[in-house]
Amino acid sequence: MKIYKLQQINRLIRSSFLRNTVIWLAHVTRQRYLMVYFDPVLGCNLRCLSCYFSNEEKRKQLKGIIDKADIKKLAHAIFGNTYKLQIGCGAEPTLYKYNPEIIRLGREYGVKYIAMTTNANLLTEDDIIELLEAGLDEITISIHGVTAHTYENLMRNASFDKLISALKALTKVKADFPSFKLRLNYTINHLNIDELSDFFDVYGDFSTDILQLRALRDIGGEIKEVKTDELFYQKLNTVILKLENECKSRNITFIKPDDFERANEINDQKVEENPAYCYVSPKSFWKEDFDWRKETYRTYTKRTKYGLSLFKSIFKPHQSHE
Repeated sequence: MKIYKLQQINRLIRSSFLRNTVIWLAHVTRQRYLMVYFDPVLGCNLRCLSCYFSNEEKRKQLKGIIDKADIKKLAHAIFGNTYKLQIGCGAEPTLYKYNPEIIRLGREYGVKYIAMTTNANLLTEDDIIELLEAGLDEITISIHGVTAHTYENLMRNASFDKLISALKALTKVKADFPSFKLRLNYTINHLNIDELSDFFDVYGDFSTDILQLRALRDIGGEIKEVKTDELFYQKLNTVILKLENECKSRNITFIKPDDFERANEINDQKVEENPAYCYVSPKSFWKEDFDWRKETYRTYTKRTKYGLSLFKSIFKPHQSHE
């Protein structure tokens, strides 16, 4: 999994000087380096307590959908310079009908890695087959609980049975797609940490390739922070060690959580300081002055002398972070 080796290297590069130098070199040598995070629809079928979709006022602001006719224009604009395409970033992508078309266009333009993040409650076996046949490399499923009670309490409107059904279908289908990866993301808080040690008792029969434990961040949901104390960290350290060893024995890539006390700060720094990060949604596009319906990434960067901006960013003072 080359993409995960690159991400591990990126996590080890604490110097923004070095990171921005690598990105600038990739730019001037016309290498792919954009990491495109694409929400084709702003909406969600769930109301997870840690997510802004649990906030009624925020939901009113999060509306919009990319027209089918604009998918080809978007692909023409940036996919030729995209290394990784992530479908689903801050919303639920399975509400969108044309994900297979996005994936096929990504393949046509040579995108190296195409992934989707979803709660999986709307995924059927037929959907999974269509996505994989289109060329999807990875599905990441967000999970906030091990037991049905905790899962459905933290992920309001979700069905634990539908989750298990989707995981069974993915395990069945991926046998015919050996390069496809299944990733499970577990967002830890004080309400679900006690059962995390039983993770593989419940999810161990599914063909998981990557397990990521995530520190809860404040993104505007009902749950804004994790209640941490000495006991919490004792539990956390114990369960991380257990799951890390279990993943090693199962040949599963294991990703530890960020520092809980600095989760918001670390994430904001990573996004703000990374010129390779490109977010696209029905309401916003990476750079406001980029008319993606009429120009491409190369014509935009030439017009705006973006390469010079990248070069200057190498020498700007930045804070180091994990």
